[in-house]
Amino acid sequence: MSIISTILILIIAFVVGMDGILDEWQVYQPIIACTLIGIATGHLVSGILLGGTLQMIMIGWMNVGAAVAPDIALPAVISALLVCGPVALTIKHGIALTIPVAVIGQLLNVAIRKSIVKVVHRADEAANEGNLSKMNRMHLISLSIQGLRVLIPTALVMVVNPVYIQWLFNQVPAGVTNGIAASIGMISAVGFAIIINMMADHTLWIWLGIGFLIAAFSNLGIFTLALIGAFLTLLYLWLVNKHQRSKPENGGNDDMDDFDKELDDL
Repeated sequence: MSIISTILILIIAFVVGMDGILDEWQVYQPIIACTLIGIATGHLVSGILLGGTLQMIMIGWMNVGAAVAPDIALPAVISALLVCGPVALTIKHGIALTIPVAVIGQLLNVAIRKSIVKVVHRADEAANEGNLSKMNRMHLISLSIQGLRVLIPTALVMVVNPVYIQWLFNQVPAGVTNGIAASIGMISAVGFAIIINMMADHTLWIWLGIGFLIAAFSNLGIFTLALIGAFLTLLYLWLVNKHQRSKPENGGNDDMDDFDKELDDL
């Protein structure tokens, strides 16, 4: 692996780790993280295929209150690195590795959240003092720690001899990997069912049907289909926003007007 690819992978791992807790840019989503690793290693198609499968698996993973869900950022980067990098694992092995790495990432996430409580208290003190620069520094420090949560394990995997990793995976019985792959396939079906449930709208079903027709009756590759889907999505959003902007305003009535009316009634 070249030096440029190594640097790009480490940068991606750091940004994915930060966004995994910030939840702002959605870079930590497997479909994006694996694709970026695929681009950095020169194996874009493998990254997209792995990311799409992992996205189906992890689409229902979310934090509920104080319960921290299995990590998404760490397994996305590690699996993509092992599949698209010098180790060149199969996508099946990369998917089988996802669950244990996600549990490890969850434990690291919980431990780091506990360890940065002092940093949060300092940020609160800075906010009370009106010291915005100090508060921003505390915020960046906590984010950087979360970035290192993914960067350091990624760097450790990169320094291990790829031959040893391949030998280690070859020692795993085929029945184990096949069983994990079958169970993960069932989880992917659940993720697909969640997407279908979200698309249960008369304005979206037509796009699902068009996608199936194009995939079934054309010889286009997965990358070309993804580009067509992205283009149609952007076109649909643009048309919807244009239609909403063209609607006349209803006399300036908004939620605050309704709230004022309720206060008057009281």
